[in-house]
Amino acid sequence: MAATNEHERSNVVSGFVNRLPFSVKASVAELIATAIFVYIGTGTATTFGSRIDPETGYTDESLNTTDFVETAQGQSNVEAEVLALGEQLTQLGQTMKVTASWGVTTALAFGFSITVLAYATSHISGGQLNPAVTFSLALVRSIPISQAIANTVAQIVGAILGSGFLYGTIPEGNENTLGSNIISPGVGFGNALLGEIVMTTVLCMVVLETGRNKHSAISKSFAPLAIGFAVFCAHAVLLPIDGCSINPARSLGPAIVTSTWPSNFWVFIVGPYIGAFCAIFPYLFFGWDFEIEKYQDPINIRTLIGKTKNALTSFTGSEDV
Repeated sequence: MAATNEHERSNVVSGFVNRLPFSVKASVAELIATAIFVYIGTGTATTFGSRIDPETGYTDESLNTTDFVETAQGQSNVEAEVLALGEQLTQLGQTMKVTASWGVTTALAFGFSITVLAYATSHISGGQLNPAVTFSLALVRSIPISQAIANTVAQIVGAILGSGFLYGTIPEGNENTLGSNIISPGVGFGNALLGEIVMTTVLCMVVLETGRNKHSAISKSFAPLAIGFAVFCAHAVLLPIDGCSINPARSLGPAIVTSTWPSNFWVFIVGPYIGAFCAIFPYLFFGWDFEIEKYQDPINIRTLIGKTKNALTSFTGSEDV
């Protein structure tokens, strides 16, 4: 009787899920992967943007030279200068251990995590992990609108969860912005907006051309790798500008958890969506069926493979090559 009831409940749940206009598995995969992505990416930006104080340990405070001048008060001028310089060098050494490669390390963390997670989820949800990418895929009808909406909601929830996990991981997380996107001093919102548009366009172009273009069958298995490198390139350019978003969910997660809302936060939402929209035009142009014979196999890869196989067959006398 218990087994029968369990089977009936399972049928009810399966029937309900199957009637939904989107794939639950795909949305859950997007939620989990985006949470991990935000945790790794913003976690690296946070920890490598901190320093290790020799006395107090981990801190997110930057090097403050005024502290050294205060500690030297009461000494002669020469002694004070020597003491201040010595402490500055000691502190600088501790800081450099953590922050010397902040930009490269952070860019690699975002890029590699996208590659790993895209490979892990591409067979379930397509490995989007980004509302802007999802938007561009919906625009070219690669995924249904209902699935795009479900994936976007899942990505935002996942980003919030990832930032929540990071909040609990970082010491004094309540005093940290957890990698929130903020336009750097001296950078105008127009500069940041253009950067977000350009690099999101690049990212979405790579996604569409390597993962969706019907003429790129050879490169589909390498699509997550190319996408990861595109994310790395974007961060290499934009980290000093605005921390690099190119992903509305990545920006919303830490902003919501830490309540970090700069007045120009809209740049990190509008910019990526404009970039995603711009990316569909080259995709549609390159997918237009003219000049197919001129670029479909420009270096004769298929011909080369065929000739190699024929040569091996002739050499071995077997067709099982």
